[in-house]
Amino acid sequence: MNYTDYKITRDDLYEKVWTKPMVEIAKEYEVSDKAIAKICDKLNVPVPGVGYWQKLEVGEKLERKRLPDIPPTHPTEHTIRKNEPSYEFEISEEVNALIEKEKNPANKIIVQEKRGSTHILIRRTEQSLEKSYRYSGMLCSQQAEDILKILVSPNAKGRAFRIINTIIQELEKRGYLIYINRSFLCVKMFGVELKFSLNERMKKARREVESLYDRQYDFIPSGILALCIEDFYSDYPLLRNFLDIKSAKLEDRLNEFIIGLLIASQAYIAKEKHWEEIRKVSNEAERKRNEILEAIENEKKKLQEFKKNIKKFHSSNLIREYIARYKMKLLDETLAPDKKQVIIDYIEWAQKQADRLDPFIESPISILDNLKNSEEEDW
Repeated sequence: MNYTDYKITRDDLYEKVWTKPMVEIAKEYEVSDKAIAKICDKLNVPVPGVGYWQKLEVGEKLERKRLPDIPPTHPTEHTIRKNEPSYEFEISEEVNALIEKEKNPANKIIVQEKRGSTHILIRRTEQSLEKSYRYSGMLCSQQAEDILKILVSPNAKGRAFRIINTIIQELEKRGYLIYINRSFLCVKMFGVELKFSLNERMKKARREVESLYDRQYDFIPSGILALCIEDFYSDYPLLRNFLDIKSAKLEDRLNEFIIGLLIASQAYIAKEKHWEEIRKVSNEAERKRNEILEAIENEKKKLQEFKKNIKKFHSSNLIREYIARYKMKLLDETLAPDKKQVIIDYIEWAQKQADRLDPFIESPISILDNLKNSEEEDW
């Protein structure tokens, strides 16, 4: 993922928060207004109180809070990092049509108060909860290949299974393959495996303690159910968690969940295409690098052979020069026939060595041919 860093100084932030509402500043940096408030707290920048901007609108004159002095060691700037997607992501026309179909009120998914037949995929999971152990008042399913990983309170169990039974049936009705893989429900969309789960959220509850060393909070069932798209990461800020909210129960968000799955499948395809292109570029760069390295090695070998032949050529000429001078010396001397023959044999042998070294002449056979190149005498 690519990113851009924005540095904001304490003085600039002070001017901004007293010039326009924090929500507008947050939009400018593409963060939440809570994030801006935390930065103000970190840099010790005073902020307008509740109702400040409404009072200004009606013409009331208000004074700014003074920017307080800070010690030399206190931070005077903050860096806001903005993440930027590293690849293009477009939803195909086919998927857009499916999304519009899910948005159509006529296709709204209804979770019946009384469940009909239990889908075979969750039958064993529901049975396993009857024998499951409890964790902070929650039922936790047993771990097995064909049993879903689920955490739900006894009070929310019936509702949870009605929802999950309905979403499985609706996905199958739309022609998608549903199965269990490593305790997660999986749906195959456009060749992409998407894992999802349904669990009940837990909330903190303060407890009475007798000592500072005692646990201050308990985690208890919240009654809030959530469908989550699991093990999926994207450069794009996709909605992965669908849960009970004030304006709608999870039962009323199942079409929205299917839309989330459709978008996630397209994001996954775009991500894989992006990484495939990166792999191709990387492989091509590696191929070229190997070609260059191979060419360098071949050039080195040719150069070594070239130097070796030059050395042999000089050595062969040196031997011939030696032989010529040796012959001239013999002309000045009177030798017995037996000694003369020895010298003639020596000269003939030396001539063969010169021919053997000369790269332009076919090398005569020698006993040294049985040695490895590295063991030959270095001329």
